[in-house]
Amino acid sequence: MSGKTKARGPVGRMIAQFRTGPQRRLRIWNAARKRARSEACFIAVTGSSGKSTTVGLLAHILQEHATTRRQMLDNTVNRLIQTLKSHSTEDAFVVAELGVGRKGDMAPMAQMLQPDVAIVTMVGTEHYSAFRGSAAVAEEKGALLESLQPYGLALLNADDPMVMSMVPRSRAKIITFGKDCLDADYRVEKVHAAFPEMLSFTLLYQGQRLEIKTRFPGMQFWMPVAAATAAAIELGVPTQLIEKQVSSFLPVEGRCSVLSVPDGPRFILDTTKAPEGTLDLAFDMLARATIPRKRLILGVISDYPGSASPKYRKAWLRARDLVDQVIFVGKDISLAKPNADDIAQGRIIGFATPQEAFDYVKATARPDELILIKGSANLHLARIALGFVQPVRCWEPACGMGGDCFNCPGLMRPFNRKAMKMSRKIDRLMFWKSGRDGRIAP
Repeated sequence: MSGKTKARGPVGRMIAQFRTGPQRRLRIWNAARKRARSEACFIAVTGSSGKSTTVGLLAHILQEHATTRRQMLDNTVNRLIQTLKSHSTEDAFVVAELGVGRKGDMAPMAQMLQPDVAIVTMVGTEHYSAFRGSAAVAEEKGALLESLQPYGLALLNADDPMVMSMVPRSRAKIITFGKDCLDADYRVEKVHAAFPEMLSFTLLYQGQRLEIKTRFPGMQFWMPVAAATAAAIELGVPTQLIEKQVSSFLPVEGRCSVLSVPDGPRFILDTTKAPEGTLDLAFDMLARATIPRKRLILGVISDYPGSASPKYRKAWLRARDLVDQVIFVGKDISLAKPNADDIAQGRIIGFATPQEAFDYVKATARPDELILIKGSANLHLARIALGFVQPVRCWEPACGMGGDCFNCPGLMRPFNRKAMKMSRKIDRLMFWKSGRDGRIAP
């Protein structure tokens, strides 16, 4: 199919929605054609929060049931194209995370994937500059349900009115999960988490009870765990296998993953993103923790309307009553408007760079403390914890490279922007040539 060829039919109409050139259109065409010939069960997950955890956990469950291919963290069109092109006849399940950055992103991706199952976790105010509110986010993400066939299945969060507003947009069977909604098909109750006690809850469905035990440190993870568990049950996975796999799954790195330092502090790393609307969930996790000493390292807060100062002020006032110390990184503490006594007593302190914060935390760390690191990914605050267990020599405040530090080859050498950009180009080239695909064999 050349760039001048006028594409016809459903595939052609789908491709026409992508704003791209002829070479990429050809890759999209090939991916869509291969998807159309596949007999695998395709599962799409979207939402403002919990996508990666849902995908990771569901794939972890399914891999013990049949050959599974997983696409998570990278939820872009390019990754979806590669997932579709590289999947094979051996794959029984393909689980893919779909994200959006602007209006019009979801529909063509969903139409290319043609999912058999769609999971929507929740709707928030992500990408505020593009969507200006949760209603527009729900409108955009709801396009995923429109791509489901009548024989398909949609699993929706019954506790979220914005998610439930998508119901009329689907011809497929609707299954709900929730904690507060008593009418949910899969209802969560007896939720408990008080770090170091990890999340557990009871799942009620079809007159049955399933006792769920996890390795997540916060109660907010009931939602992706319930979504993945409900999906696995609907897909015919035995409940004993589900219980075993859920109990062995570790949190996705940077999404409340736990790092315990021998003879040192315990860190919870919530360093992937920090929309203003998610701060209360992190603070509730801190409030329930039973560790004697607690500290909060707070980076950049994102996705909010209006000026920054009220958001940082609100965060400080809430955290002040929960922790022994708040450490701001990358933002002047004057945004929080602390009083003179709090500053003098060290209840709040600020550092311009992650390296300065690391030096301070390293010098003041105690083995009886819990340190929550919360912030957007731009400052790569995970380095503050990683520096306790491995050498960190890249302390560029904001490298602009994207991704995370957990597997970054540049973490243990001084930052070199030119070398990193070249490394990323090589990685992308190898990605397209090698067909890295995320297959997980049973």
